[in-house]
Amino acid sequence: MAEVDVRSFRRDGFLTFPQLADAATIAEIAAVYDAMLTGGIDVSRTDNPLGMTTRQIMMPSAYHPVFQSNAALSAGREIARALLGVDDPKPVFDMLIYKEPGQRATTPWHQDFSYAQMPFTPAGTAIPSDQYVQFWLALDDVDEDNGCMHFVPGAHLGPLLEHHIAGGDATYSQRLLAITDPGRVLDLEAAVACPLKAGGATVHNYGTPHFTSGNRTSDRPRRAYIFNFTSIDARA
Repeated sequence: MAEVDVRSFRRDGFLTFPQLADAATIAEIAAVYDAMLTGGIDVSRTDNPLGMTTRQIMMPSAYHPVFQSNAALSAGREIARALLGVDDPKPVFDMLIYKEPGQRATTPWHQDFSYAQMPFTPAGTAIPSDQYVQFWLALDDVDEDNGCMHFVPGAHLGPLLEHHIAGGDATYSQRLLAITDPGRVLDLEAAVACPLKAGGATVHNYGTPHFTSGNRTSDRPRRAYIFNFTSIDARA
């Protein structure tokens, strides 16, 4: 990865990759993904909706080897090496988030580090900028109509913003968290939408505020495959 990309990531808190994986890899992952959605592969143990609204399957790698080793994961690991500054970044967890056509539930503005504690990490907590990165891989073409990622660049550099529970309850592991009054604490005019073709991906810092809309289309699914790396226990 070019040093200019590393500098951009540290400045903005996210990067976009037009193609993280080729069409054959995406087709292989998507076939297994669909089998999990339809019950061909039993994932009921971790098939728990995000905020009690949006289909989410945690740890698909526990159910099928395609999520343990694939070209997207390998490419992500190479990028994580540069972004985290370690030779062997460690996988943290993976998940699938599915928004079918007409699924209007939004994933509100939030910072991933808010999920580090139950029910949410306290506002003002310092966010470790070099410990975690999250990849969001599109298995379908995504845009603002069916729920692409949006980021506020540079907003990861301060302490954690105040969050609240937007879906589920305080004891629910897949509760949905949201930044309180994002229009006041974030410059939403500066938000960047990241449409992608299938196989494209974003990567972001755990402090980078992000948002996805519901799927407002009538005929286009939005299948997202998410995986994370950490530098913890990976430094020499």
